[in-house]
Amino acid sequence: MKNFSASKNWQLEASLIALFGVLAALIFFIHLGDYPLFNPDEGLYAEPAREMLDTGEYITTTLNYAIRFTKPPLVIWAMALGYKFFGINEFAARFFSATSGFLLIIVTYLFTNKYLGRRTAAFCAVILLTSPLFIGVGRMAITDMPLSLFTAGSLFAFFHGWKQKQFFWILIAYVLTAFAIMTKGPVGLLLPIVILSTFFYLRGQLKNAFQFFRIPVGVFLVGLIALPWFVIEIAVTHGAYFQEFIMRENFARFTSVVDAHKGPWWYHIAAVFGGLFPWSILLPQALFTIFKNFRTTASFTNPSEINFAAFFSKCLITCKSLKNQDEVLLFAILSSIIIIGFFSASVSKLLPYTLPAFPALAIIVAYQCSALLQNKSIKNTFIYLFLFTTIYAIAAFLCPLFLKHLRNSPIELISVLNQYTAVLGCISLLSIVLLACKRQSLSLASLFAGITIITIFFIPQLLSVLSQSWEQTAALYARFARLSHKPFIVYRLRKPSLPFYYRQQVLQPANIDELKNASKDNQPYYLITSNKYLPEVESLGYKLVDQSTNYSFLVFSK
Repeated sequence: MKNFSASKNWQLEASLIALFGVLAALIFFIHLGDYPLFNPDEGLYAEPAREMLDTGEYITTTLNYAIRFTKPPLVIWAMALGYKFFGINEFAARFFSATSGFLLIIVTYLFTNKYLGRRTAAFCAVILLTSPLFIGVGRMAITDMPLSLFTAGSLFAFFHGWKQKQFFWILIAYVLTAFAIMTKGPVGLLLPIVILSTFFYLRGQLKNAFQFFRIPVGVFLVGLIALPWFVIEIAVTHGAYFQEFIMRENFARFTSVVDAHKGPWWYHIAAVFGGLFPWSILLPQALFTIFKNFRTTASFTNPSEINFAAFFSKCLITCKSLKNQDEVLLFAILSSIIIIGFFSASVSKLLPYTLPAFPALAIIVAYQCSALLQNKSIKNTFIYLFLFTTIYAIAAFLCPLFLKHLRNSPIELISVLNQYTAVLGCISLLSIVLLACKRQSLSLASLFAGITIITIFFIPQLLSVLSQSWEQTAALYARFARLSHKPFIVYRLRKPSLPFYYRQQVLQPANIDELKNASKDNQPYYLITSNKYLPEVESLGYKLVDQSTNYSFLVFSK
């Protein structure tokens, strides 16, 4: 009988993993290559990978056939390998990022299932599957999803190895840390060190944990994987890579504004709220519930009645006394706070930076969803569903008004967002009706299932509308120039993807004088520029061939 029960349990686990695997595949891979590369982000990685195959240079990356000191090349290597298998196209460029998103959902489910149970793990997987920022970044040819996979994977492996006292998992964690370094540099090492040090210090286990982790072995393994390329690159560039990447891309980006990527201190908090929506609505209550459990566990007194030193001492006592699922939740909270705090402290900010925190945030929110069912909390569930419905209704009303004032906003976007918010509002409303009938489990199941299905359908459509409106015409012009075998000029546009479609180097004069020099010979040129520079370009003798909403395509021939 016991064997039969274990067999049924294994079959259920396998079925759930297969289910979330299929859903993740649909989310990340459906229509993945059906729209042009987004600029500038995707072009900054997809084109260097193409040039890597074209030139045979696998150490120093180039963009438009000029050396570009940027991130380490792991993602670019993976994209180049994708081109080998699938050809040089958008699907191949995005394949590694999408695969990383797919794997991260499965890994997060397995970790959460191990330590918080099947129901919480299922909630966690669906939360990631339906978080807008997580999906959007996973479907783009950039480094942030692979970094998230390697960072979250290493943290999970460190925790699991420590709990199970299996050093094999610590070795896996070191390998993943090395991959994170090879994806985005020192941040791939810094985040795990800070998170693990803080966690084990609060748990009173810092010395024992670091002895178990065998730090010299870790240093050797990480160095063996990550150091050779850095050493070779710094040597062949005579130290220029160290100055440009280590100093500018890391230190300078953290302490000053780089590439106009400035944001206020709350930028990443807002990014998390919007990127995790609608589940971010549950985050404050989830944290309150978890901390309340922590206080109960340690008989925590009222912080207002004690001074800071006594309060901090009580915090340490509380953290040291945590057991089982509370220990996992503390790990998730520290991971998310440290990642969000680290990037919030950085002066330069970008929307996907905090993506490595999303698995930990999903665990926290999933715990709250599971607690709602376990406690049969009809009232709190109704409040959340009412908030969902209200926000979707407001969004459906305000989206058209907002998008009308948004520069270069495609007309089709209004229709897609209206449909998206309207359907989500209806799903929330249906969940409220089921809740009113005292069917709480069915209410939450319909909400999660409905949002998942709608996300699978709408998110690829949304990305396609945006990319085709902003990027398709420029890509078509580049392809036309390639087929004509004429030199191609890109004037005052930041479009690093255009060499990807032109398949060779494009000319990029920075000002009108450089453009004049490029036009001195009798050779015919094609040129693309923003519509606002059209009079300036026509004054040099360029003739308009075609014009779209955003771009002008011209030819020069004496």
